[in-house]
Amino acid sequence: MSEVVNKTAKHNLPVLVAWVCTCIGAASMLGWLVDLQRLTSVIPGLPAMVPMTTVLTLVASWALWRCQRGSRREAGLPQALALTAAAAAILAAYGAERLGMLDAPLVRAGVRGISSPITATMFLGIGLSLAGLSRPRFILHAQWLALAVLFLSLLTLASYLFQETSLYNFLPGTGISIPTSLVSIMLSAACLAARPEEGLMAAVSGPTTAARAARRLLVSAVAMPVLAGAALWAALRVGLVDTDTGIALLVWSIVAFLVVSTWHNAMRLSRAGAALEDALQALREADANKDRFLAVLAHELRNPLAPLRTAADLLRLPAGVDAAQQRRTGDIVARQVDTISHLIEDLLDVSRIRQGLIAIEHQPVDLHKVAGDAIEQTRPGMTQRRHRLHAELPAEHALVMGDHKRLVQVLTNLLVNAARYTPEGGEITVALHVRPGHADIVVRDNGIGIDAAMLERIFDSFTQAARNPERGEGGLGLGLSLVKRLVELHNGTVSARSAGAGQGSTFTVTLPRRAGA
Repeated sequence: MSEVVNKTAKHNLPVLVAWVCTCIGAASMLGWLVDLQRLTSVIPGLPAMVPMTTVLTLVASWALWRCQRGSRREAGLPQALALTAAAAAILAAYGAERLGMLDAPLVRAGVRGISSPITATMFLGIGLSLAGLSRPRFILHAQWLALAVLFLSLLTLASYLFQETSLYNFLPGTGISIPTSLVSIMLSAACLAARPEEGLMAAVSGPTTAARAARRLLVSAVAMPVLAGAALWAALRVGLVDTDTGIALLVWSIVAFLVVSTWHNAMRLSRAGAALEDALQALREADANKDRFLAVLAHELRNPLAPLRTAADLLRLPAGVDAAQQRRTGDIVARQVDTISHLIEDLLDVSRIRQGLIAIEHQPVDLHKVAGDAIEQTRPGMTQRRHRLHAELPAEHALVMGDHKRLVQVLTNLLVNAARYTPEGGEITVALHVRPGHADIVVRDNGIGIDAAMLERIFDSFTQAARNPERGEGGLGLGLSLVKRLVELHNGTVSARSAGAGQGSTFTVTLPRRAGA
């Protein structure tokens, strides 16, 4: 949501600038009509925004507004070309006069409303920049041009702050006004912001670490020299330092600040690069896990096919089969279909949970009943492998708010996992511990145990499959991942402990008890 808001704000900035510049131009035009100098020059006695500059401002604002609000990329191009042509005509007239091709002195005509050469140059750059934004291959050039106009406009505005008239009054009677400098700054900045994801701006816009570092460097590169220069100017005005000492201090302060700023951002980029490398390594591991998982999936789906094919061959025998053989064949088919169905259900459950499609019912659930149902579902497998299953259920019943079916699935997966990694004849224990506010379901076995390195990843998807794709126990490595996700949907936690290989393992599911139970 925040990204959408930021993106909308970026694209609305040029429109806001267009309206502000329109208001400035309209105010200046009103000042000329009613002869009010504060509307044309801000401070009486300083250069004023002449009527021609007012017209150029209104045309530039119109072009900028059309560029952002038009439905086509070429919207605003006619207005931008009109602005370019008007500014070029003014410059051509000044050039013709300087070459002696015109008799009327345009320098003095500036008093009657003709924009100054530097003003016309800035609006020419803005017009070309707006025109270039309508063509993808010219966007980079348009942004460089807008950046140049921005620097020139800032220079003219800074000349007012430092009272250096030669920077804004190049020729007699043709000075650049404060409103003109402000309008030029806003229009050129809006040209840069008009296409924030393209060209020059792509390197400094966006939420990436590199873009943030670039923005900080740009702010530092602009702000530090300006602040240091202002401090030097103030110090020279009051006589704190002489000119030579002030210049030396200015140079070294700028150098020191830029070195520190660059070093700081380089450290940030280095950390970001390390994080990116870690992310790439995680992606490589995920890709390797995917390949291993596909190999295990193919292996697990292939195993039931041989018994199913044998059963089909028996059913196709010309002499038929007796009733006992027919029942055994049906049992084979049912078991293998159940195996395939279980694999598919695990895959579907993982997908549903990741997409948030599993809805958990929140009803009072008795964990005694959950344990009993899970034991009943897993008892045939335990009996087949001659496991001794112990149930330690206290007399006190524990009620939790949750989904009975999903909690049975959690405990069933833990019991199946314990049976899978416990040798024949081993022991498996299901225990229920009730304590104030919480209930613990514990599944212990004396099986092969878990290595310390594996404990950290035991609940990751496909971890079991990645351990040994050719193991005989079967399974896709999804059971424990499903356990963790389902327990979390019940606002609980699950943990695994093991003393090491051959020392068995213990899984503990902790669930909040029903309030008032």
